[in-house]
Amino acid sequence: MPEFNLKGKKALITGGGSADISLQQIAKEWLLSTETSQGSQRASFHKTDVRKWAQLEELFDVFENQFNGDVPDIVVPGAGLYEPSTNTFWGDQDSTNGSRYKIFDVNILHPIKMTRIAIRRMTRAGKKPVSKQALSQFVRCMEPLERLAGIRVVAVAPGVVDTPLFRDSAKAREHIDLENDFLLPAEEVVKGMIALITDSKYPSGTVLEVADIGGWREVKLLNDSGPEGRASSSRAKAVEAIKFVEEAIRNDFRGPRL
Repeated sequence: MPEFNLKGKKALITGGGSADISLQQIAKEWLLSTETSQGSQRASFHKTDVRKWAQLEELFDVFENQFNGDVPDIVVPGAGLYEPSTNTFWGDQDSTNGSRYKIFDVNILHPIKMTRIAIRRMTRAGKKPVSKQALSQFVRCMEPLERLAGIRVVAVAPGVVDTPLFRDSAKAREHIDLENDFLLPAEEVVKGMIALITDSKYPSGTVLEVADIGGWREVKLLNDSGPEGRASSSRAKAVEAIKFVEEAIRNDFRGPRL
């Protein structure tokens, strides 16, 4: 497998801005700084609800309109919601009328659907793309795609990353001790992503754990030793999370939620 050169490539990315990139003045200034002397914008932001499949399709249409009819070389479905050990199952807050878990729509269905759209569009355009996913088994199932269509599907599996998703969330701070737990610098995750895209030693189907600075490892399909690195170790507040589950079970005995 040849190495992948990032120079001149175009990427379509969801997430990464803690949901407020379009509101930050520094982000607006950075977008303006990416314009070339001819006025051709090299970066663009488009508000998207990744739970809506029609909006995911629209995102690719917007990309093509912004970049002269071209399709992405790289697709990164990076948008995600915080998922503590008590989330969605024991402490589910989703409406009964919705019949869905929002966190599954964002963290699982969105990257699967976005990859399917990317495969369709890239194949039609004759691209040889790289697509990053955050779903281990899905990535492994896509391993043959490199031989069949020249498309690599790989994943980075980070530990807890130091972003506003954790620092600015009171709910997250119930389960993460910002003083004693190790939070991985976001730059380290980015390095892992770039390595997966550019380094030929990572074939399609690779799941790369990035849970410490420089402490990367490929996650094995069978008999894996489990997460390693400081950002994946037991949390200082893990006992409190267990107590939350115990309380949820006691509440279940008291009667159904309305």
